[in-house]
Amino acid sequence: MFDAQPQDSTAHPMRVAPLSQLAREAGLSLGNERAYLAPALFWVAHGQGRYSMEGQLRGYTANNVIFVPANVGHSIEISPRCQGTALFFSEQNALPFPDEPMHLRMVGVQAQSEMASMVEEMRVESQGTADSRDLVLYHRAALMLLWLQRQSGKSPAQPTHRVTDMLRAIAQPGR
Repeated sequence: MFDAQPQDSTAHPMRVAPLSQLAREAGLSLGNERAYLAPALFWVAHGQGRYSMEGQLRGYTANNVIFVPANVGHSIEISPRCQGTALFFSEQNALPFPDEPMHLRMVGVQAQSEMASMVEEMRVESQGTADSRDLVLYHRAALMLLWLQRQSGKSPAQPTHRVTDMLRAIAQPGR
């Protein structure tokens, strides 16, 4: 059975899975509502379907991003012809997650190719074995989340104090 969170959620910053795998293994359907302990993001590259979040039923098509915050009830139907990727983040990340659910339609070839490229880079990195894999995934995820918030026209969430302190330390290496 598919599990959105790795057994040891502190080991990796995220789990990446094809939507086709979710459709087969996770029993996703509109009548099967669920909530994850950590945020999830669905990138739909091709196909169409429906999802329900916070009591609202909506449709999605190709080149759509659906962001589900932690502990938000949702259900999604993924048809056999639907292609894309699901990103399940670790609940222990200090990433700049949006505060609210987000559904973005990537309009224009540039936005579509940028999103597809970011997701593909994270998929490839998540399958790698390099020592710095988790650090690279963390920073790629942060960049993607900030980019998505910019695309939505909303201000990105302010970084936590831990992240702010880390950025100050990097900016002042002599300390």
